[in-house]
Amino acid sequence: MQRLNIALAMAAAGFLSACFMSDTPFIPEGEAVRLDEASPVLICSDADDCARTVPNRGNKGYLMMPPPGEDEDEDPMGIRFVPLMDTAMGPVWLTEIRMIEDDETAYVVGVTRRAPEFDADGMKAFDVELPWCGDVSEEEREAYGIEKLDSYTCGLPTEASIADYLSVSHKAYFDDPIWWDGD
Repeated sequence: MQRLNIALAMAAAGFLSACFMSDTPFIPEGEAVRLDEASPVLICSDADDCARTVPNRGNKGYLMMPPPGEDEDEDPMGIRFVPLMDTAMGPVWLTEIRMIEDDETAYVVGVTRRAPEFDADGMKAFDVELPWCGDVSEEEREAYGIEKLDSYTCGLPTEASIADYLSVSHKAYFDDPIWWDGD
């Protein structure tokens, strides 16, 4: 697993390594859900790394706002969610993070759980983590159509959905509080 450093991602809007990526959105527009109806939420990777979001009026997603006082030219990042599975930790959502750098757009795969321990200023918080793709086995790549782009980055499955792959291969992680803590 790799932590999503929201402040770094917001400031650089760079492409992350060791994760699943696509050059096209992987959550169908009509399937995206709001995590807390029309309210802003906090998207966090830990208690000290949270970004405020606002609902995107154009779709069921959110816009992660740049931290105050950071690069004034930084645009908000789009983020969308779709239910993935229920776990011992509660519901887990598949997460699509749209990252733009120059004229290139990439969609990064994340997973999200409700994180009441990060709630602040009357806003509900959600913990986002990036599933690690560096250790996808040859058998899993063949079974799911996962393309190894380099030693750390994988293209999304072509034979099955990323949701199918994560539900099978990462269920034990999603049930484990230590995985969500990044330890």
